[in-house]
Amino acid sequence: MKPGYNKRKWLNSDKSDSTASVVAFDGKATDLDTKKRYVYKFLEIADCHHKVRLHQTSDDTDMDFIHKLKILYTEINSFIIHLETNPPSN
Repeated sequence: MKPGYNKRKWLNSDKSDSTASVVAFDGKATDLDTKKRYVYKFLEIADCHHKVRLHQTSDDTDMDFIHKLKILYTEINSFIIHLETNPPSN
């Protein structure tokens, strides 16, 4: 079996009391009701009040899920470039 992956990262500085975070997970999870183990992959982005989880559905191949993540990465990178090249005019 391939090794699992479980990484959690705070998105704010250590001096901040905000709770923005990102979690990336690929591994075995347990259904607490049935005690059955299953493979689960997701990327979760959260802030103080909201959370978004992009997960691999039963209809997704590994490559489908990777493709979703690459699209997300591209859009985040494009937005960063936009923000860096168009600073606010205060």
